[in-house]
Amino acid sequence: CVCVISGGPGSGKSLQCERMEDRFGLRHVTLGDLLCAELQSHSDRGRHLQDVLERGEPLPEDTLLELLCEAVASSVRQGKGVVISGFPRDLRRVEEYEAKVGEPSAVLLLSCSADTMSSRLQSRGRSGSTSQPALDRDDALHRRAESFCSDSQAVASHYEGKRLLHTIDAERSPDEVFAQICQAMETF
Repeated sequence: CVCVISGGPGSGKSLQCERMEDRFGLRHVTLGDLLCAELQSHSDRGRHLQDVLERGEPLPEDTLLELLCEAVASSVRQGKGVVISGFPRDLRRVEEYEAKVGEPSAVLLLSCSADTMSSRLQSRGRSGSTSQPALDRDDALHRRAESFCSDSQAVASHYEGKRLLHTIDAERSPDEVFAQICQAMETF
C-alpha cells in the first residue's frame, strides 16, 4: 500500500500521518526527512546536496524524486506500506513519480479553507517567538494557504480522474478527520 496524503499547510497532515503509522503500520515519508537523512549520511549525493544548499541554490527536483522513489521501493520490498505526505505538489511531479514507481494505492486530500489553514498556522506561531510583525506573518501564512489551494487543483483532478482521490473534510476535529481516513483506507 502506497498512500499519498495531501493538504495545505495547517491541514493536519503530520498528525494524521502519525495516526496512520500507529493504526495501519505505514512508514511516514516526507521529502524533508529524506533530505535530512541523505545530508547526514555523508554519501556523495548527500555532499552534493549540501554544496547546493550552501550556495543557496534550489535543490535539484530529480534528486529529490530519486530519494522518494528509493524510500518507497525500499519499504515495499520490506513488505511495509508507505504514507507520503506533502508530495506531489504539481502535475509534472505526479507524472514523473508515476513513471518511476507507478500509481499510489490512494490519495487522501485533507480539504479545508485557506482561512482555516492560516488560522491554525497563526495559533501555532503564537506559541513560538518570531521577529516578524504579526500582521506581515499572518498575511504570509494566508498567502501560503491560498497558494496551496490553487496549486493542488490539477493534482486533485488527475487523481480524481483515476478514481484514486478521497477528499477528507479537514475542517472537522482531528478525531473526525481520522475516522474519515480510516473509512477511506477500508476501500483499498
